[in-house]
Amino acid sequence: MAKRIGFIGYGLRAHTMMQAFRNVEADMEVAAVADPRWEQIRREREGDPYFAHAAYAESAERILAMDGLDGVFVGTRCSTHAQYAAMAIRAGLPLFLEKPACVSREQHAMLAEAAAGLPDRTVVSFPLRFAAIVRQMKRLLDSGELGPITLVQAVNNVPYGSVYFHSWYRDPAETGGLFLQKASHDIDCVFHLLGGRPAMAAAMAAKLYFKGDRPAGLRCADCGERKSCAESDYSVSKRLREEVTGEMCCFAEDAGNEDTAALLLRAESGAIVTYSHSFVVKKSAGRRGARFVGTEGCAEFDFYSGELRHDSYRVGHTATHRFAQPGAAHWGGDEELALAFMDVLDGKPSAAPLRDGLDNAACCLAARESAEAGAFVAVDGGSRGADLRVAASLAAGAVQAAGPQAAAPQTASPQARGEGRDAADGR
Repeated sequence: MAKRIGFIGYGLRAHTMMQAFRNVEADMEVAAVADPRWEQIRREREGDPYFAHAAYAESAERILAMDGLDGVFVGTRCSTHAQYAAMAIRAGLPLFLEKPACVSREQHAMLAEAAAGLPDRTVVSFPLRFAAIVRQMKRLLDSGELGPITLVQAVNNVPYGSVYFHSWYRDPAETGGLFLQKASHDIDCVFHLLGGRPAMAAAMAAKLYFKGDRPAGLRCADCGERKSCAESDYSVSKRLREEVTGEMCCFAEDAGNEDTAALLLRAESGAIVTYSHSFVVKKSAGRRGARFVGTEGCAEFDFYSGELRHDSYRVGHTATHRFAQPGAAHWGGDEELALAFMDVLDGKPSAAPLRDGLDNAACCLAARESAEAGAFVAVDGGSRGADLRVAASLAAGAVQAAGPQAAAPQTASPQARGEGRDAADGR
C-alpha cells in the first residue's frame, strides 16, 4: 500500500523532491498539503496522480491531526523548519526535514528537546552526501589509504550567486544567513566523510559586491538601469541565459547576505577544516568540492567537473575517476534522499538522521556568531553535547602555538546570536 505523506509547505524544494520520488517510482502518495498558497497549489496539481486524494489546508495543525498519515515532509521557509519538525516529531511521525534544521540557538534547543529520548526517524535533506562522487570518496577515506586526515580544504564558488540576492533568500531573518542556507550542505558533506563533528569555529564574512544604495524594495522591472545592470533579471535571462529566480534588486539597501566568506574549523580528531564560499563567480568559474590531505595520500573531488583525484605519496601514483550525472538534481543526491526517506517509512535506520542535522546547524550557528563577533566560537549545543572545556583547551592550544603576540580567542556573546522570524511560507 502506498505511503501517505503530508506536506507542510509545498514550494520549489518540495516540488523538486516530488520529482525525485517519481524518478525512483516511490510507492507513495500526497495525502495532504498545508501551505498559505494551498488554493494555487491545488489548481497546479490537478490531474497529477500523486495528488489525486490530497487534502488541502493553510494550517499545519490540521494536517498533523489527520488520521492515516505515514510521514511528514517539511518544506517551509528556513525560519519555520524547527517549529514544524518538532510538531511532526511530537506527533510520532517519520519526517523529511529540509535543511537547515533550525536558524537560531533557541530553535536548536527546542528541536533537540522535542526529539530527546525518541527514535531518530528523520531524514534531513543533505543530498550531497548521497552523490556518487561523494560515495566513492567515502569508500576511499574509509579504506585508510590516505592515512589519518590532517587537513580538509573545502570550497563552494557559486556560479548562480545572484539567486541569494534577487529572491527571498536575500533576507537572513528567513534563512538564518548563508552559513546555514548554503554552507550547511558542504559542511555536512565534509563531516560525513571525515567523521566526528567540529569542536571550534572561526569565520569571517564580507559584502563586497552585492551592495549598494538603491532604495529598499526596488524591483528590476522598475529600475532604469535594468538592461545595463550586470545582475538584473534581464541580464540573467538574456545575457547569461539562465533561469530568473527573483525580481528584487541585488544592489538595494535591503539586500542582505554576505557574498564572500571563509570558515576555519577544528574537528574532534584534531584535523583542521577550511571552507570558503563566493557568490560572485559566473559560468565555468564554479567550483564545489573538497581536498582531504592525509599522511599517506590526498584526494580531492569537484562536483562541477565530476572528477575525483587520488594521489598516493609512497608509490608516486595518481588516479582520476570521472562521474557522469547529466541533469541529476544535486548530482543524483535527491533520488537517493527519496529512497532514504522511503527506507525510514519502512522502519529502517535513517541515512541522514536528525542528530546530524542538529550538529550541522550548531556548526553553522557558531560560524555565523564568529563572523559577527570576530571571535573563536565553540560549537556547543550539538545533539551529542559539547564539552566546552575541550573546545576551550583547543583554542588555548592554538593561541599558544601562535606565540605570545596572539590574541586570546573569545566566546561570542549572546548578542551575536540571531533569531529567525516565525513566518511560514511554502515557497
